[in-house]
Amino acid sequence: MAEVEKILPNEEIDAETEIIVYRITEGLQRLNSIGTVQFIQIDLPPIPETLKEEYAKQFDSALEDGLYVNQTIVLEQMDTGDSFMRILNAIRKMYNVAKMVTIQEIQVVINIDYKGEPMDIIITYDPEEHDISLVSVSQKEDFFKILKYVRFFWLKSRPRI
Repeated sequence: MAEVEKILPNEEIDAETEIIVYRITEGLQRLNSIGTVQFIQIDLPPIPETLKEEYAKQFDSALEDGLYVNQTIVLEQMDTGDSFMRILNAIRKMYNVAKMVTIQEIQVVINIDYKGEPMDIIITYDPEEHDISLVSVSQKEDFFKILKYVRFFWLKSRPRI
């Protein structure tokens, strides 16, 4: 079993927190319906210096469960097949460090196919609202058309229960 595929122990995580962790992970996975997720940046709220040091120790690889850099957890190369487990492990690890899930905002770089051309866009995912916002596109003149495109695929990816 590869290092990333291992499920981190969640003995310390109660059922309610596990639901929150899974919901955030599922929301981030839904972004794959829009295009190819390449990069995830989880912005943390202001935290004490002791937690910063612990985050730096625990999150040391952007290619595995995340890299701590300036109040953020960064995950790179998310277009691999293990992205769900990497996100899940990163959020569980965040909980194990801080004993709570506190995320200010999540920014994601997604490569989409728009009018037959590859394009990188930046989306913000709000875990509290379980919704997204389009932040930046390379073709500024098509911003609102791309927004409509992104919203369509986001809504289409909603789980049908």
